Amino acid sequence: MILSRISQAIRAQNWFAVAIEFVIVILGVVIGFQVNGWAERQDEDRRAAVYLDRLLSDLETNEMRFTTAYAFREQVRDLGMEALSYASGEAEAPSDWRVILAYFNASQAGGAEPVDATYREMLATGDLDLVRSVQLRGLLASYYTSTGFSEITDSLPAYRETVRGIIPIDLQTYIWENCWQSIVGRTQRLIDCDGPETTDPGRISALATTLIGHEQVNAELHFWVSNQYAALTIHQAQIDQTAEALSALRDLIGEIE
Repeated sequence: MILSRISQAIRAQNWFAVAIEFVIVILGVVIGFQVNGWAERQDEDRRAAVYLDRLLSDLETNEMRFTTAYAFREQVRDLGMEALSYASGEAEAPSDWRVILAYFNASQAGGAEPVDATYREMLATGDLDLVRSVQLRGLLASYYTSTGFSEITDSLPAYRETVRGIIPIDLQTYIWENCWQSIVGRTQRLIDCDGPETTDPGRISALATTLIGHEQVNAELHFWVSNQYAALTIHQAQIDQTAEALSALRDLIGEIE
């Protein structure tokens, strides 16, 4: 239609009409680009909002997991220290069962599995630039690329194998079922519990005496307790990094809203 009018104006040498038609065409193209650009920005804003909301959920989950893992490691360390105090004679156990429980649960291990699905998806799709804060992108890159921590938090000590080779399976099963709890994300919680009522007290007493006096068990437990301090330092760093990333993310979401 426009081309037809331009052709007619050119044939009639109506240059003013030709100019007007060209202006209309150019304005149409410019407006079209602006509309397309606006639509693309709107789409990017919507995608960014979804990503930011998912990142927030991931980081909040990680905060819970790392905090729970820290509390778990504190329990493991404290039980190890408790068992060593019985072995050294610095403390007297309240019961023979308490000795067995302390020695067994002091052998627990395992870190927390962080959630990183959203960040990995953004990297794979090239959508990380939708996070328009350079500071936050840097924090996320550092947060999700930390390596080497699992070598300490997930390590299995010789103590674990030794002490579990001494404690009978039925007692270990009882502890698993009554004195330990698994939480999502590979995190765990230790529970104080009474001993099994059906077990011969003499058997419990003999086992407690064996553990307290076992040189190899206690030597290996010394190392494992020391390892807990490294694990606790790592989990505290993970908690601090998560809090920093969460703060920056919430600030960005607040600015957008």
